Amino acid sequence: MRAGRRGAGKTTLLHQFIHHRIETGTDPEQFLYLPFDADPLYQLQSDDQLSRAVRYYENRVLADTDSPHFLLLDDVHKIEHPDKTSIEGWGTPTAELIDAVPNRHVAVTASAGIQIERELDRAGIDTDAYRLQPILPEKFRDYNFSLYPDLESGDTRISPTTLRKGSNSLPAVVRCEPIEGLLEDLRSKYDQIENEDRRIQSHVIDYLAAGGILSYAMGGAIDSATDLRSEVYARLRGDVRDALYQDVPGFESIQTISDLERLCALAAQNAGRTPLEYKHLVDLFDVDRRTIVDSYLPALETLYLLTSVTEYDNSRPRATRLYLRDTGLLTALTGGNADSVLSDYDREADVARVAAFDHTMRFAYNLNAIQGRDEPPTVQYWKASNGEVDYVFEIDDTPVPIGLAYRSGDREGTHRAARIHRHVRCSCWVLTRWGHARRPTHRAT
Repeated sequence: MRAGRRGAGKTTLLHQFIHHRIETGTDPEQFLYLPFDADPLYQLQSDDQLSRAVRYYENRVLADTDSPHFLLLDDVHKIEHPDKTSIEGWGTPTAELIDAVPNRHVAVTASAGIQIERELDRAGIDTDAYRLQPILPEKFRDYNFSLYPDLESGDTRISPTTLRKGSNSLPAVVRCEPIEGLLEDLRSKYDQIENEDRRIQSHVIDYLAAGGILSYAMGGAIDSATDLRSEVYARLRGDVRDALYQDVPGFESIQTISDLERLCALAAQNAGRTPLEYKHLVDLFDVDRRTIVDSYLPALETLYLLTSVTEYDNSRPRATRLYLRDTGLLTALTGGNADSVLSDYDREADVARVAAFDHTMRFAYNLNAIQGRDEPPTVQYWKASNGEVDYVFEIDDTPVPIGLAYRSGDREGTHRAARIHRHVRCSCWVLTRWGHARRPTHRAT
């Protein structure tokens, strides 16, 4: 089961799976691909249409129903009718399909995980019977591998596994293991790509301006953000607007869907620069705080569009920072073209702050998963008497803060020599529960 916003690559992933299996010897007739977003016929009577399509495939196309075969139900949320109890959803026929034939495998995609979980729960399928995986916009690492496939093989392929688990990992350092092993591991990883540093650094700003969705929309890695036209960003914004009006799942109490788009625009303009007081949001949208906290923000987080974070170790927060989860969407909702980032260093630094938050969230998520924790991670900010820490997450109940500094320097000898060379410097400290720095874990450029 895969869930992710439009354009994140769910359909691409299914196509790649089919092509890979065929290239390794699987017969093409062993795959049934149903794109529910493409054919409105499937959406009329979802349970009957789905069952009829599978019966036709297995009776007319599949030669041997006892052989392994795959049913790929893409954008299945398009046939969901949560507000029409008289219309059977897709969960019941899917449950029957899974139980009826042992070698029949079913994969489902939707815009949000709650759409899958709600329908399968209604059909009586236990959560242990399937695995739900979110598909998020590509990271900077993914972007680099798409742009330079050679970095993904040989000595230049860096494995982050040792940072997540083992004697030299960050969790081990938090448990008071010697820090030298982690530092040496970080140095060795940098040594692996030291000769590629200029090639990688030169594309930081391209990734920031394009984000993690547009590469898929453009059919390949974007070598230069200057190639992106305003129409591309307008289409990205339109896709988000359509998702808000069509796919907001499980939040029927939201009466003014347009407020969600305005909230995304506010997050894009602010770019996590300053906390936004709940009182200000209440006055701005003319709703009560409960609507903001319990409806608006959860709906946007469920659609993987925006994450709201509060101050660390504050049980009664009065404000929140809002981070979009894709920097391309930030550009689409503000300047509307790549020039708004490429020609304005202050704005570029704002976008970098949002990208750093997203990558910190993913790192925290991976650490949680490796340690066997099911609860989603939280990344917050921390206010001190002499400043703020940008991001804080916990490992074994110990806060790990990360500070971001984005600075410029001269770049020479590239195809864009007039542009400024950007460096990202992260500093990370392990804190005690009272907020005092215990010891630095690493500092790297």
